[in-house]
Parts: sequence; structure tokens; C-alpha cells
Amino acid sequence: MCRCARRKFKAVVALVIIFAIVISCLLYFRGNLIDYVDKYAGALITTRVVDIFNSSTTEALTGEMFQDKSNFYEIRYDNDGNVALISGDMVVINALMRDVAAISQREVNILCQSEDVQVPYSSILGSVVIANYGGKYTLKLENIGNIQCNYRTTFESVGINQTLLCMYIDLFADISVLLPLCVKNIKVQNSMVVYQNLIVGKVPEFYLQNGFGNSLKL
Repeated sequence: MCRCARRKFKAVVALVIIFAIVISCLLYFRGNLIDYVDKYAGALITTRVVDIFNSSTTEALTGEMFQDKSNFYEIRYDNDGNVALISGDMVVINALMRDVAAISQREVNILCQSEDVQVPYSSILGSVVIANYGGKYTLKLENIGNIQCNYRTTFESVGINQTLLCMYIDLFADISVLLPLCVKNIKVQNSMVVYQNLIVGKVPEFYLQNGFGNSLKL
């Protein structure tokens, strides 16, 4: 092999080695950034979204339709003082879920468009000691789809002929964190009690929504 060919071969080998080192460093830094997002930024995003869910539910409950909590459920008693019927008003319940979902959607979109969620550039080094030093890198967030809002009713015996009726609002969101060559999905779920009523009297074996539909065993 002539001297010129050997030089070209050495140059190619050197370029391959440099390229491999660069790729390895990028993968290392990327892995550290993903770990940091999983451990710290993910918790921060979850906390922010849960705060939004709670404040959105509280704001929605200030609506005129929801001021009188007896609008959610009607409880009827028979002549013996026992509970004859528990009927949920689905018009009111659906209106509450619609308002909570709409407010939450608006606030989560604002969060995703803001620059509030940041991680330090030093996090790519993977060291906890220096992770909070240096400049900040703003994470790009994206809300996937619409906020999902459901309700559920629970009954809990709290004494002789005493039953605690609770209605919960369950909210779900999928937030994507757009990282270099990677997308991390963070699922956020939160439940909040929006109605409680202590029922005194023997509760029937069925619960009928709005007076129609299938009866459900308690």
C-alpha cells in the first residue's frame, strides 16, 4: 500500500472514530436529559396540570347552576323515613363536566404555550451536584387531544342507616414533552370531590340516574 493510500485510510479511520465519539456523546447527553425530565420535569409538569385541574373545578363550581348542590341529586324518602330513590340530574352533571373540561383545556393550552417549564443545560451531564447550575432550556410542551372529564358516584356506609354519597370529577390529560430526537409522554390524572351528602335512612338497592336507565346495585 502506497503512502498516499495509507494516509487516506488513516484519515477515514480517524473520521469514523470522531463520528462514533460524537454520536456516543450525543446519546449520552440525550439520555441524561430524558432521565432528568422523567425524574424532575415530569413531576413539575404533573403538579402544574393538577393545580390547573383543581382550580378549574373550583371555578366551574361557581356557576349559577351549581350553587345549589341539591341540583345534582334528588333524594326521596318513603313514609317510613327510608330512602326510596336517589336520582342524579344528568343535565346538571354534564354541564359541570363540560365547564370543567373547557376551563382545564384553556389553562393547559396556556401552560403549553408558556416558557414556565425549564430545565438547566447542565442536566445533560447527569450530575445531581451541578444539575441546578447554568442556563435554562425551555421545554416545548404539547397537549395531546382534549382534556377528558368523567364523573363517578360512590356510596360509603358511615354508621347505622347512614350512607355518605360522594360525586367525583375525574380529569385526564396527555402532555408531550418534545426533546431532541425524542418525545416523552406524561399522563396526568386527578380526582376531586364536587358533591357530598350524608344520607340518613335505609338506602335502596338501586341507584337510578335521572329517573331513567338501568338500575345499579349499591
